[in-house]
Amino acid sequence: MRSDHRARHLRTERYAAGLFSTVFHAPDLAPEVRPGQFVMLEIPGRVRPYLRRAYSVADARPETGEVEFLVKTIGAGTAALEEIPGGSTAGLLGPLGNAFSIADLPDRARVAVVAGGIGAAPFPLLYRALTKAGIAGDLFLGGRGEKDLAFRPRFDGLVTGETFLATDDGSLGERGLVTEVFRNRARDARYARLFACGPMPMFRALARVAADLAVPAEFSTEAEMGCGFGACLGCVIPAVAKPFIISCSEGPILSPEKIQW
Repeated sequence: MRSDHRARHLRTERYAAGLFSTVFHAPDLAPEVRPGQFVMLEIPGRVRPYLRRAYSVADARPETGEVEFLVKTIGAGTAALEEIPGGSTAGLLGPLGNAFSIADLPDRARVAVVAGGIGAAPFPLLYRALTKAGIAGDLFLGGRGEKDLAFRPRFDGLVTGETFLATDDGSLGERGLVTEVFRNRARDARYARLFACGPMPMFRALARVAADLAVPAEFSTEAEMGCGFGACLGCVIPAVAKPFIISCSEGPILSPEKIQW
């Protein structure tokens, strides 16, 4: 059930400049979060950002009450989160949105997880669910260069399949787009489902690949959110069956067939 949780900041781990994970103690929230859901986060006493910011939950541990976020510093909101002192509190409104679906996957299924840069944020928790369900999941990580993927040790011991890396400049893994690395692998892998998160240009290309290969897909859409529960209409996405989809309340997990590319 959605609630406003007062969470105590525990620690921050930095992977590279402006790329970090941050962990809060939120014992009532941690057991409720499902893979792909998000929270609206507020740091009390800050003038900027004025509104809460949406963050995918990277991981949640009910046994310890820990809730983790994997973040790239971009503006005032993410900078405030990177600088938050240990022991201070934040407001976490959540869990919000829908979740990735794995319960209907067949036994011994194999899935693909595709992330563009910090689009990897919701996937540690997804991998915990895949492990529990006994499902193999290949991980495809893509970025402009090696620095964009500095967080990859966060997935050590979590990935239930193979890992494939791609960078635009060839500094890590294969040179090129992660969507093409996925296409080449998916021709023979016969994935039961594709889970993805990243920028809209990546989604657009990935939607074509998924359609060509007839792979069912679920995208964790990244839209600017003002409220997180459908009131402000700040996160709308052009849709096929109607003018738009409200990403925060109808998503953020959406099948690409619903989106007007």
